[in-house]
Amino acid sequence: LLPCTLTLPTEVEENTALYHEQLVHGESRQYVLHNLTPGELYEFKVSYPATQPFVFTITFSDKLAEVIPQRKLLDIEKEEFVPGGDTLYVTVTAHDNRRAIKRAPHVSYSVYYERVYNGVPAQAYKLIAWLCLLVPGAV
Repeated sequence: LLPCTLTLPTEVEENTALYHEQLVHGESRQYVLHNLTPGELYEFKVSYPATQPFVFTITFSDKLAEVIPQRKLLDIEKEEFVPGGDTLYVTVTAHDNRRAIKRAPHVSYSVYYERVYNGVPAQAYKLIAWLCLLVPGAV
């Protein structure tokens, strides 16, 4: 008999990045996002070095391994989503896009998600606040 391995989804907390994730060509990893507010807008980001000619596909699902529409990502991109419940599964798949005989051994990437308020990611409000504090002092 062949060994059977079960890979559970990796949990991602809101506003907390997971760094140094790795996939090889054609491999997927599933992430689970908990404590979401139904009906609110969020964005899920995948970032990786521009020197790596990989394309990422992201799919969203309310259940483990059930696919919802997808989008291809290049370099640093984001996908906005509105959850229907408090838990959402996100599958990230890597595809080596280079035209070479030998494929890259893997690609390193990071994932991050946050809530979006009035079309602006939550993290951007911190930057706006700092600029508001610094700009009056510079005049």
